[in-house]
Amino acid sequence: MTPAPTPESNKPSRGGLRFGQISELTVIVPLKAGKDGAPRLREILAGGTFSGADAVGTVHDMRFVILDNDTKLLFATTFDGDWDSYITDFATKIPDAMDFFFSVVEGWPGIRSSTVKDFILSHQIASTGWYVAYPNETVASIRGALKVRDALNVLFNAASTGL
Repeated sequence: MTPAPTPESNKPSRGGLRFGQISELTVIVPLKAGKDGAPRLREILAGGTFSGADAVGTVHDMRFVILDNDTKLLFATTFDGDWDSYITDFATKIPDAMDFFFSVVEGWPGIRSSTVKDFILSHQIASTGWYVAYPNETVASIRGALKVRDALNVLFNAASTGL
């Protein structure tokens, strides 16, 4: 059983909760009306590629949910580290992808804008509850562990076949 987050570790990280090294961010933003909003977002998401998230290197997961008769978007994510660094990573590592995804949001200032963090904060909602299976395992540590596992599997397989 995983221990509950301590009050210190569960304090909001600029609006979101944090458990160990993992933080969460949840926002509900208005979508543009008509074809430039929900229909466009569905087209974008149907492409299914989120390779930019891998380039950021700290993203555990992201969810896009269209709400309220195609008028709002719920975006929720979990990530390593603190809120400011997370937003800055997106702005510096994949700014064009961010603006592509969020171009459907009414009032989106652009990820390079000096007001983008204020925009996000103005739409951020605090999670009431949240569970993290491995609060001290970052994306990097998980990837490292998988490499070790794969290397051991190669050795074990070679040993079992007598190679």
